[in-house]
Amino acid sequence: MRKTVQYKGDKIKVEFTKINFTRVVDKQMPNGRIIEAHGTKDFIINNKTYQVEWTMKFKTTFSTRLHFEGYTCGDSEKKMIEHILEKYGL
Repeated sequence: MRKTVQYKGDKIKVEFTKINFTRVVDKQMPNGRIIEAHGTKDFIINNKTYQVEWTMKFKTTFSTRLHFEGYTCGDSEKKMIEHILEKYGL
């Protein structure tokens, strides 16, 4: 799939795919509802693979965060792709 992102002030389109999703449940209620979990996903951006970690917590709603080499954002794949491109280039 193609995503449009900001790169050095310009809007560009990059090839993007997610694979190898892993999940580890940290806390779970007796009825089976997951309260906390974490894992990894592989982001493939223009045929280069980057492993992005994620965390999820449930209080009143689900909150998902993405983490990559010290950078953390919400569940916005677009922001994470922009950060990776800024750090490693095309």
